[in-house]
Amino acid sequence: MNINRGYRKFFSFRPFIDVLFCCLLMLVAILFLLKADEEQVKMRPPNTLYEVVLTWDGNSEDDLDLYVQASSGHIVSFNNREGGEGSLISLNHDALGKSRNNSLSVNSEGRVVGFNEEIVAFRGATEGENIVNVHVYSKKDEAPTEATITLVKIKPFKQEVMRKKIFAETGDEKTAFRFKTDKNGEVVEVNELSAILTNPLGEGE
Repeated sequence: MNINRGYRKFFSFRPFIDVLFCCLLMLVAILFLLKADEEQVKMRPPNTLYEVVLTWDGNSEDDLDLYVQASSGHIVSFNNREGGEGSLISLNHDALGKSRNNSLSVNSEGRVVGFNEEIVAFRGATEGENIVNVHVYSKKDEAPTEATITLVKIKPFKQEVMRKKIFAETGDEKTAFRFKTDKNGEVVEVNELSAILTNPLGEGE
């Protein structure tokens, strides 16, 4: 009897309660992450398979441009936004720097996001290699500018590639990355072999 009483005296459900509480917290965190991914997908157009997103400091006066060549050979940029007949890619937004289209007009009140952004959307992907370049149309900041280039799969939402590149002067062009897609449109390989995409569009050397 004394043994049983001692067991009852020192036995506690608290460890089990702590474990259950931890499990509940983990479940809430998982549900939150799933909800965040769902919201990110909802913000994207329903006909988009991939997006290439270029961002840089919203206070920068620099004008950077995305140049993307699809595996089909079509190239999109600010002066060829749809890529031509049969193109499955398009430039959705051309950012021009703080002073031109990332600031409020005089005597107006509001809020502006803290970054410049350009987006190229893939409505489809054929088998082959796609090239993503960034070109400096106009360098006005004295300091070098860091840009972030991301490849995002829309459904299910997934960040496939993310690279950062530094740009120092007008005319700089760098390959952020290349990515190969298979016959099902899935990314199967990524590399950073350099290429020039401005020349085919008459942008000079």
